[in-house]
Amino acid sequence: MQCPGCPATMRTISYEGIQIETCPSCEGEWLDGGELRHIVRARETRFNEQERRAVAAAVKITPVDLMDADRNLVCPKCGGLTDARNYGGDSGIIVDRCPECHGIWLDGRELEKIQMLVEGWEDGLPDDLKQFAPRLRQIEREVEHAARVNVSRFRFVNTLINGILDFGME
Repeated sequence: MQCPGCPATMRTISYEGIQIETCPSCEGEWLDGGELRHIVRARETRFNEQERRAVAAAVKITPVDLMDADRNLVCPKCGGLTDARNYGGDSGIIVDRCPECHGIWLDGRELEKIQMLVEGWEDGLPDDLKQFAPRLRQIEREVEHAARVNVSRFRFVNTLINGILDFGME
């Protein structure tokens, strides 16, 4: 398979139980659709706190103009053109995803950065839940109340319309 980032030929390796393609020249990695999800969920490689902090410091939540970051790489699987995506929505890690076959191109070391980022999110989740759970429950109650009010208004409007229609039928 031809590397989409440079003219080298990629080779297949096993990465946390998943067969991925890697470029020996630029160190980029190609993952078929769904493989990244399996890798970040597997969590066979555990990064220590110092490594996760280093990534957290380097990977700031930043707005990225994806039009500027979009390289339109040629997908090595299907030949389509990739689209730039900000991993996790706002991580600052830009990945190239093929809209046709859903494969993902990661530049060198981005796979490890993504794994550390996800581990940091997972490790921080219990503390975040403790901190934000009361506010989340309050928002949930407000949403439920608003939904009940909207349903009540809908029923009123529906009853009014039916009454008008019934009146017109007499």
